[in-house]
Amino acid sequence: MEDILDPIKALRSDHEVVKGVLNNLDGYLKKIGESTSDSLRKNLISQLTEITNFIDKDLEVHFKKEENALFPVLGNYIGSETGPIHVMLIEHEQSRRLAKDFKLSISEYPDKNNHNIAVTSGRSLIGLLSEHIDKENNILFMMADMHLTGAEKNEIMEKMRTIK
Repeated sequence: MEDILDPIKALRSDHEVVKGVLNNLDGYLKKIGESTSDSLRKNLISQLTEITNFIDKDLEVHFKKEENALFPVLGNYIGSETGPIHVMLIEHEQSRRLAKDFKLSISEYPDKNNHNIAVTSGRSLIGLLSEHIDKENNILFMMADMHLTGAEKNEIMEKMRTIK
């Protein structure tokens, strides 16, 4: 994802990429039930597998940037045992579980030929991540911009650059 100097802008930029992937996922989920030929199903499974790879790699890196770089510093101002950071951490774990369920449903789809499980778990993931991104963009990141100093933002950005 994009390299920007301000960590909050970088995280917002990551969110735009994730929203694009979620939009693609939604389109594929609409098509999966309509796919009657084996070649169409295989193509959709390939596309959905690419999305699960993005979630496993890129989205996980994004979560780690927040969890290991932003949240500890912002938590000094707003706390992390309760409140927005606590909620975001819970939602990260929920997203990981839903992503795991979705990945399993995609891997089992060719054998069981039941697209409903994949569609249901994929839509659950889209819903959670969409709401999560809105909360971070409109609440948490605004708090970060209000509280964090330039030096703290530089510290967060340096830490984020080390997370792979």
